[in-house]
Amino acid sequence: MKNRTYTTTEDLVNDASFVNWVHKKQMADVDFWNNWLLEHPDKKQLVLDAKDILIGVKFNKVFISEQKTLDAWEKFEKRITPEKNVYKIPFYKKIKFQSIAATILLFIAISAYYFTNKPTTFIHKTAYGEILDISLPDGTQVKLNSNSVLSYNNDDVRKVVLEGEAFFNVEKKPSTQAKFLVITDDLKVKVYGTSFNVNNRNTRTQVFLEEGKIALKLNNGIQKKMVPGDLVSYSYKTDKIIEEKRILRPELQTSWKNGSLIFDRSTLASAMRKIEDTYGVHAVFEDNASKNILITGAVPTQNLEICIKTIEKSAQVTIINQNNKLYIHKN
Repeated sequence: MKNRTYTTTEDLVNDASFVNWVHKKQMADVDFWNNWLLEHPDKKQLVLDAKDILIGVKFNKVFISEQKTLDAWEKFEKRITPEKNVYKIPFYKKIKFQSIAATILLFIAISAYYFTNKPTTFIHKTAYGEILDISLPDGTQVKLNSNSVLSYNNDDVRKVVLEGEAFFNVEKKPSTQAKFLVITDDLKVKVYGTSFNVNNRNTRTQVFLEEGKIALKLNNGIQKKMVPGDLVSYSYKTDKIIEEKRILRPELQTSWKNGSLIFDRSTLASAMRKIEDTYGVHAVFEDNASKNILITGAVPTQNLEICIKTIEKSAQVTIINQNNKLYIHKN
């Protein structure tokens, strides 16, 4: 365990020594994790999220999914497949092939001349339950949430298009003051160097500013300036600002970066909407009373089974997963 790295809550909840620390079972593990926390203060929130998940929940052993196994096997086969025998061209045929090669090279050169200025689009995409770290060419760091798409052209790497959710840590360019643009269906976020979260889902875009300053240009032409702690949500379909407020607990907006969703007296209905976006499932409430149950705690973003168990424990409900539909009813 001393040589392991921990980047998500799932890494921690599946570590036997960490579980012992949470439940104070082995003094060696308790001492290790107490010292580990002192050495890694930046991981405190990650540890607290994982602890919330473990308390009161009994876990089954997590098996590697069949799809991940198949993907790993395919990569392994590519690595061990021997190279095919190379046919050697006889000397007397080389002149003919050299002429053909010269023609092909000439065609490539002409094509390159005409297409050099054509921009290339780079696309990063995540599946449900997947989080991707992206380093843009200008030095900006992006963490792309599940079921999201980020794209940009090589002619302007500081202008990106987002579908879904992402957290940006924009590289400052003090010498040129070059701005950075995030574009969604609803608005444009203009920054010069800062940290912020953009969620473009459910026919609206929500922007939360963690550090620095940014300016929003809504699709109706209105511009808004934001300071750290501000949250603004706007929909171009209704042409309305849905939400505008100050956030006192930033981790409630950005905890997904560490592999968990944190709820603080959230209704079960609103919590399940985030679960749907994260895992690609559909929540079905079998009684209206369940929708208004308030829950507090953290759930993982990369393990649906643990997520369901945690919600059941917190909300005192039963959740049955059938064909990616979560049927929910009170106990």
